[in-house]
Amino acid sequence: ATAGTLFSRGAALGTAASVAHAASAETGKQARLSPSEIAAIVQKDMTENQFLVTGKLTRSIYDEAATFKDEIDTCALSRPRGLPRTAALKDMLDASHATAAPSDTLDKWIKGTGALFVGPPKSFTEVVGDVSASDSEIRFRFNEVLCFNIPLNPKIPLTGEVILTRGENGLITRYLEVWDTNLAETLKKTYF
Repeated sequence: ATAGTLFSRGAALGTAASVAHAASAETGKQARLSPSEIAAIVQKDMTENQFLVTGKLTRSIYDEAATFKDEIDTCALSRPRGLPRTAALKDMLDASHATAAPSDTLDKWIKGTGALFVGPPKSFTEVVGDVSASDSEIRFRFNEVLCFNIPLNPKIPLTGEVILTRGENGLITRYLEVWDTNLAETLKKTYF
């Protein structure tokens, strides 16, 4: 496996949500929030929930089919992120996701992020500056230390920006994480 497949934020666990769960998740959505309202929720998710390292986000502001992309990968239905790409694993995942629905992407990111990192205080994240929002996007800079939930618990400090794209209904449809350093430079910062 490559370093990119081992250290990817996202769905390290690939569990499929039921159709009933997806339908119930849609009913509690907070569509059409003002920019200041959604910025406050994202700020809380960062400061109180530490969502970049725990996966604990306010689901009601996200579209169930939202995509999650960082410098390594995009959370998609074909393969849970954070796992090695071997032929045997690919066959297993293809079979287990044959009936996956688009709403599974959000579940995978939430569960995968929570499983990939050791929670606070070993992993932590903070907002640098303000969370800014408009009707079309939310942006914030971050500083974090990722403590991976693997033997020896390696830690990687990371800085960058998150850009959350809002759809026509105001829900977040795309998560894009842009790092200040490339993958090789980021991995060189690893410590134990």
